[in-house]
Amino acid sequence: MAELPSLEELTEDMAAVVPTVDAKTNGQYGDGLGSEDEERQIKLILNHLRSTNERYESVEREVAYPELDRRCDLVLPTGIPVEAKLIRYWRANGDPEPAMYGHVFSPFHRNTLLTDARRLHASEFGEESGLLGLFYTRADSDPKAVEALPDRYTAANIAEKVVREVDYWYEAEASVCRIAKFDGLQHTVHGTGAAISWIVE
Repeated sequence: MAELPSLEELTEDMAAVVPTVDAKTNGQYGDGLGSEDEERQIKLILNHLRSTNERYESVEREVAYPELDRRCDLVLPTGIPVEAKLIRYWRANGDPEPAMYGHVFSPFHRNTLLTDARRLHASEFGEESGLLGLFYTRADSDPKAVEALPDRYTAANIAEKVVREVDYWYEAEASVCRIAKFDGLQHTVHGTGAAISWIVE
């Protein structure tokens, strides 16, 4: 029997197949995976992993929380629940996405990366849970991005900021699990990025 995949391995394997999935995706707002919504991206990537790697066949999607009328995005075969988010600060046409910062870092809204961390930490799933982010950035060769992009907008800095914010707002212990980069995607805006994961305890 194949060894069950960890969150770190899921992160690495998702990033590794993103270019392949991207090449097969005709997006609603331009070719490629990057402009698709969160649910469709996770579905396409996971379906590809399931079809090419038996270790991912038993990853579950949309699993009910034991004590809440809500569903968790993924549960790994090891039993670790994982909530996933897109971290994508530009729309497909290149304009900034004004709601994205709150979608990731707001502790005041119901369905953000931070409130996902709080919900997982308080849940009855178990002592350990995970967060997964699909992070997109614009290419360094994009003049508009170079002019407008803060130097600290990197996968590593975003990952560490999530750790600090989870600790600040909820006094929960979060740590960066893995950052796995990908590039060479079709979309003119969403052409490069990384899969980022965190452990929440």
